[in-house]
Amino acid sequence: MKEIRFRGAGLRRAFAAIAACALGSAGLAGCANLPGMSTPSTVETVVERGLYLDVNLSRGGSTQRFFAPASESCRSLLRAEAAIDYVSLGPLGQFQRGDIICEPIGIGSLAAWRDQRPRPQVGPLPARQVNYRLEYQDRDLAMLRGRFPLLGLIGWPGMGDTIVLLPQTTACQPLLQKGVATIEYRVAGPDPYVLLDGDQRCPLLGLIQPIGER
Repeated sequence: MKEIRFRGAGLRRAFAAIAACALGSAGLAGCANLPGMSTPSTVETVVERGLYLDVNLSRGGSTQRFFAPASESCRSLLRAEAAIDYVSLGPLGQFQRGDIICEPIGIGSLAAWRDQRPRPQVGPLPARQVNYRLEYQDRDLAMLRGRFPLLGLIGWPGMGDTIVLLPQTTACQPLLQKGVATIEYRVAGPDPYVLLDGDQRCPLLGLIQPIGER
């Protein structure tokens, strides 16, 4: 495990958080997000979608959605009902069991991801134009690849080339082939990001760092 260094106020906050976890006065989810902390977790469901595994993981008393590469190591680790550890290392954490490690490259549960972080100081409903192409779709969801401004407002590390996931709903399907839309960010509510085109309003389900060249 990497040595983690804190200074000043950061040191005091780190010790306070660790003490709260040790005393049981902090929620499991809060403790699970401390850097370097390992949380016993259970894989609830896994669906392979193109180059990616769509994973629902139960940890810290809640279920969160992640996306991982459909690699040999990730397939062997991420099986339905498998017991694994989620370790808070790197931008999106790591999945581990013994010597097997799988690093997620995408997140769902965007409202929970947003709400775990300080709220950015932005005006009401900031919006930007986006350009994209359809990368993949199945009967449940579609993946659009492009450059999507405003994603950094929830701490997403993929500031450039990103895949966003949309549900296959009546409101979202007209957007799949358009190639251009408006992305809007919301500081509260169930949908941190939506794509807009006229009266069409389509919520984003997740974000993925793409595999392969653009």
